[in-house]
Amino acid sequence: METELTLKVPPSALERVRSHPMLAERAKDDPREHHLTDTWYDTPERDLWKHGLSLRVRNDNDSWLQIARTASSLHRRGEWESALPGGQPQPELLARQVKPAELARLLADPGLAGRLEPVFLSSTRRTTWDIALPDGRQLGCALDAGDIACGDRHAQFSELELELERGDPAELFELALALHEDIPLELGGASLAARGYAMLTDEPAPAVKAERIRLGKHMTLEDAYRCIGLSCLRQIEANLPGVLRKDVESLHQMRVGLRRLRALVDMFEKLAAPPEAIREGLDWLSGELGAARDWDVLAGGTLDHVKGIDPAALRTAAQDKANALHKQLLHTLHAPRYTVLMLQLNGWLRGRQWRADGALPGKSPLAGRATRGLLPLLCKAEKRLARRIKALDPQDAPARHKVRIAAKKARYAAEFFHDLLPGKRTRRYTSRLSDLQDRLGTLNDFAVADRLLDGLAAGHGQVPRQASWVRGYLAAVGESGGQELAKPLKRLVKLRITRQR
Repeated sequence: METELTLKVPPSALERVRSHPMLAERAKDDPREHHLTDTWYDTPERDLWKHGLSLRVRNDNDSWLQIARTASSLHRRGEWESALPGGQPQPELLARQVKPAELARLLADPGLAGRLEPVFLSSTRRTTWDIALPDGRQLGCALDAGDIACGDRHAQFSELELELERGDPAELFELALALHEDIPLELGGASLAARGYAMLTDEPAPAVKAERIRLGKHMTLEDAYRCIGLSCLRQIEANLPGVLRKDVESLHQMRVGLRRLRALVDMFEKLAAPPEAIREGLDWLSGELGAARDWDVLAGGTLDHVKGIDPAALRTAAQDKANALHKQLLHTLHAPRYTVLMLQLNGWLRGRQWRADGALPGKSPLAGRATRGLLPLLCKAEKRLARRIKALDPQDAPARHKVRIAAKKARYAAEFFHDLLPGKRTRRYTSRLSDLQDRLGTLNDFAVADRLLDGLAAGHGQVPRQASWVRGYLAAVGESGGQELAKPLKRLVKLRITRQR
């Protein structure tokens, strides 16, 4: 699979990219111009897209090409192509190249070609460069500007696509960072195929939950770290379109991906510490996302616990606060700092940039088997949780929150390495930690609500009166909930997955 990066380019900056001196200096030849017309095909039941595959026929200067692509990842996609004598797709020709057996069988189906129909098309002006890399390889660079059409609906696009077939992926992200210093670029997100299919259904993409992480028993700890980190990063990136639509659940899942990534970075702190710029960027993004999420939870969750009054006016005021922060968040996610952070993270993980001299020391735990190296990491998480539980005063809200964070990190650690741990025991362990998180999470929501409502309780009127009443109610319920934590916490002090292997 190739490594690919797509970056949005402001239409006003297209000529600046075409004439950028760095591309001119590093290109092997002069840029080439193409006019591409692509027609995407699928069955009436959308069988290809349901299998995560897109198929298009391209006309490029009167030559015909069919291209099949997977849609499994933002930066890693399978792509296969074959020449055609004319404009009709012949999917069986691609079936010989496709490695996933299920997709190969789908394309080889004798009846597929007869059921294919055009579903949408695009027209593109493309400028391409072959960028020379220091080791003699080359990186493909294409600037696309055009229009995608689905019936009478149209959408303009302008984006820069960088492709590396093999070699160090960090080269790709370093080039993007260098261009971003001069031109305001943003991560591209959804492919043209995904945008076309979204136009067909007029349905926004759903929020994306954490995927199951697949680890092999012979995998090194370094490979496991990279695999887990990229999974967390994919969850963050995949939820960006939803967050930009101000979707509450997409914001929640983007925060989950970010929390998982920060937990992983903390877990591997002594083995693969990221640069300070990445660490500061993660903290910054966490704060930006958290502000809007806190008001979402208050308006859409915490107030549902309140009995005795109907806090409708307060709910409206809280929702107004949430809406304002969602709007502010759009500026954050369009800001250059967000693009820089995502490019840095991709370069760090994909390019294994924790290697000081391009290789790991022989005695580094990262070079050993993950099945051995995971034990000290899990032990660290378990001991931290036990230590915080033993020192906890259940009525101390900040201390409860620290226990919740420790429980979350312990659960994430077990989930990260699930494939390398005893399945039944791991599920029981993570289930108990999840139950504790839920209890502590509700109490933390009450504590956060108290802080937020403090700003709404001043003055006169319905909202301040309801805010004061709700603060008192949640304080009483929270105190009772804290007293009920003693037994579940006591059971968890001795809970160890590392003792059960």
